[in-house]
Amino acid sequence: MSIVLVGSNPGLLLYSQDTPVAAASLWTVDWSVWGHGTVLMMVDADGWRTVGTDEHLARILRERFNRHFPEAATFAEHRSVRHTDAEVELVGDIRSGMHAIGGGLELRIGEVKDRRQFSHPAFPLGEVTLSLTNVYIPCAKGELTVDGVRIDGEPQCAQEDGRWSSSSYLAVAEVWSDPTEELKRAEPMTPSTAAKPRHLHVIGSG
Repeated sequence: MSIVLVGSNPGLLLYSQDTPVAAASLWTVDWSVWGHGTVLMMVDADGWRTVGTDEHLARILRERFNRHFPEAATFAEHRSVRHTDAEVELVGDIRSGMHAIGGGLELRIGEVKDRRQFSHPAFPLGEVTLSLTNVYIPCAKGELTVDGVRIDGEPQCAQEDGRWSSSSYLAVAEVWSDPTEELKRAEPMTPSTAAKPRHLHVIGSG
């Protein structure tokens, strides 16, 4: 089994009267076959926006991962993508939540409700299937601000049989693996030579 990415990927899906209105995702990639770095992205009815200092990595994460996530299902077919070359500032921890800001996007996730291990041996990502493990941390609160305007929506958070789930969550200690080498055959894995080192120094074992 080949490991293809190690890092974390908190996410947020906002609803208005049970209708998805916007989704956001923060990647802190400590290592991957495409390079490393931090990428903040969102999608709504107007399309995708990505922020980071490595546009190649941002494109891979959107195309290979986020576009296929259930959270993005409502907006997945939008092909409009706007990338902003900017640093993403990040503060937070797995006790209280996180705050990321950069390139006109601002993501807040907070009020931790639970922490538990998650494992999916065959996570579908379009034409390929990868194995995923992480520590899933559902949270009660989540906000997304775009160019200074807060998106009007709320995450859905509920408890069932003593287990919390939420569309606002942290996902840390995340590992994606390619057990059958599908991804390697689908796309050459060439890191960007322009990648700038970024280190996950705040979302961790605080």
